Amino acid sequence: MSQPSIPRSIRHICKLVLEHKNVEISFPNATEHYNTIKMGFHNKFGIKGVIGAIDCTHVAIIGPSSSSNVIPHEFMNRKGYYSINVEAICDDKLIFRNLNARFPGSCHDSGIWRTSPARIKLLREHVSGSFKWLLGDSGYPLEPWLLTPISNPSAPNEVLYNRIHIKARNIIERAFGVLKSRFRCLSKERVLRYTPSNAAFLVYTCSIFHNILQKHGICDFDEIDIENFEDSSFHDNSPAQTTQYYTAGINARLNCLNSLTQYL
Repeated sequence: MSQPSIPRSIRHICKLVLEHKNVEISFPNATEHYNTIKMGFHNKFGIKGVIGAIDCTHVAIIGPSSSSNVIPHEFMNRKGYYSINVEAICDDKLIFRNLNARFPGSCHDSGIWRTSPARIKLLREHVSGSFKWLLGDSGYPLEPWLLTPISNPSAPNEVLYNRIHIKARNIIERAFGVLKSRFRCLSKERVLRYTPSNAAFLVYTCSIFHNILQKHGICDFDEIDIENFEDSSFHDNSPAQTTQYYTAGINARLNCLNSLTQYL
């Protein structure tokens, strides 16, 4: 295969795989699906009501051309290289349930979340009386469907909550690590030589293959090397701006705290 034909072949494969995106990367859409994930998190970490962990990861790309209908400097992240900032939600089995690879590297995680279709869905379900939540780091706003750590915990149940929260939320870091160990083109040492939109297509494609492998229980990665593929030093954990749902988020987190008293 000639060098010029490789990008064309990759785009063709991505196009075919992406036809299955809404099936292979899907948010739970029924109570029984939510309950299965909740049970998985509860069995592993002892925390109730959790349907996923959320975070973002950066995928390096070459500097976009100003003629590619994007603003190049928006893709320069705070580490000083061009990237797309990929938001993802995974379940207890490291399966990506939601993925958004449309934002440039300069975008803050909380800014991506503000307009996320997943947030809109959870808001709508919360209004209708459904109680479930994601786990996110302190870079996200506390909301009744997104629980964050407690700043400066003092009471025993607050310390316990943070400890369990960290362990359970870390599953998204692990999912990113597994994804990047399987598909080295996405790792922090590599640079995708594609436009932002084509790089996003490749991220979606790799994530679909990752989900298929996870669903079939195929362990094709080195457990020891997983940590090396996700740059945890990248995260900006400065507190996000509060939203109008902050008070309801406080109450939701308090309910979660109260459910942990059995472990004290």
